Amino acid sequence: IMICALEKKLRLIGINTGQLSETNISRTVNIYAPVNGYVSSVNVNVGRYVTPADVLFEIVDPTDIHLLLTVFEKDIDKLFIGQGLVAYTNNMPDKKHTAKVVLIGKDVAPDRTIPVHCHFDNYDKSLVPGMYMNAEIRVDEADALVVPEDAVVRYGDKEYVFIVKGDKTYEMTEVATGSADEGYVAISWANEEGANKQVVTTNAYTLLMMLKNKSE
Repeated sequence: IMICALEKKLRLIGINTGQLSETNISRTVNIYAPVNGYVSSVNVNVGRYVTPADVLFEIVDPTDIHLLLTVFEKDIDKLFIGQGLVAYTNNMPDKKHTAKVVLIGKDVAPDRTIPVHCHFDNYDKSLVPGMYMNAEIRVDEADALVVPEDAVVRYGDKEYVFIVKGDKTYEMTEVATGSADEGYVAISWANEEGANKQVVTTNAYTLLMMLKNKSE
């Protein structure tokens, strides 16, 4: 029984017991990785004692490279499993890589983002693990009022724009922001006061600072 138990332990660590004999027993054994790939990190050195909980090496499986996106919580309801997207690196923005959403996280990070995992349709070997990428995802289209992102200011826990009331006279009006793209953001009015009004599109933060200084 003890011999059988020892044989099973040896097999668990990758030793072929059928090839063992009194003449070929070695003080060292080869440790084989469960997957093919390349070593990205070595966490041990010769002579160090390790435990079953220690991570000795980190191996990257190039056949299972995926894209991890961070998506703001306000946009997460626009995504779904199987949704297509294109991704690109900062160095080569014109080279697009198509992918699909395979997993949407359930936890919200402190910065109010949620992780979204994607698989590439065709993995490009020029993409290295750890590389930063940008992604574009087409969602349901709808008409919306958009303004330059610089036109929206945050004050407290709310967002505002300034509307023109007269000559050098402005009023700060609360808005709710939506999707943003290429420097523009969709807004909706918290009330009807700003509807059909002219919005200040530049120097909005300057107006905010002037308003704060005046109130102080």
